Amino acid sequence: MVVGGVHGDETGGVRAVRRLREADLDLKRGVAFVVANSAAVDAGKRYLDSDLNRAFPGNRAGNHEEQLAAQLSELIQNCPTLSLHGTHSRPTPFALIHRSRPQQLDLAAQMPVPYVVDHWGVNEGAITACGISVEIEVGPQGTEEAAGAAEKQAYAFLKLTGALPGESPPGDPDYFHMADPIRKPPGRSYEVYVKNFEYVPTGTAYASVDGEELVADDPFNPILMSEDGYSDILGYRGTKIAESLEKAREALLNKKGG
Repeated sequence: MVVGGVHGDETGGVRAVRRLREADLDLKRGVAFVVANSAAVDAGKRYLDSDLNRAFPGNRAGNHEEQLAAQLSELIQNCPTLSLHGTHSRPTPFALIHRSRPQQLDLAAQMPVPYVVDHWGVNEGAITACGISVEIEVGPQGTEEAAGAAEKQAYAFLKLTGALPGESPPGDPDYFHMADPIRKPPGRSYEVYVKNFEYVPTGTAYASVDGEELVADDPFNPILMSEDGYSDILGYRGTKIAESLEKAREALLNKKGG
């Protein structure tokens, strides 16, 4: 499966899915090209009732997104799945996986992304709660840049899973764990000083609110940091855990409890 539109305001993946549906692809196996939350896409909203990417595995008797999550969960369980997302942060692309599902790590390691992020303990209920599913953050929400990057990732995924002939560009990512959110203090203007995935030492000013600097109490690697990506947080504190798949497996999959 290739999925776009889990969030209705992230249109890059939706455009990529629709282009792939219309393309004359030499498919070697069945592929579902899915716009997950078409009602939210049509409304131009992230969601209608609740965040679909926090609703998995879903509830058949629940609200709009909970019912969608239940339907998608059934489809995904035994089906390698790529979920395409937009973001306000840089750089992109990067992959998100959940350490409880080892095959996600193996698949993400082969994708043409520079970073793979385990989000265990944060944003639970994402699509990565199901099967062999990998999320890719492809670029700025609502842009042609994101749509083009989403197509590129989808073609790589289809080749890796044997759905299309040919070789995918090789992946050689660094591996991170995403942890606590960085709360956004009340204010009118925000500025982020640091770059995502780059190490921030203790005592470093990493952002400012109305001109007042925020200083790191502990070292961290920023993930999904931006001024306007979220209403209540600036992003997440992360930790670099490995530069090789073997070490990432050891660090993540042998410690599923944390």
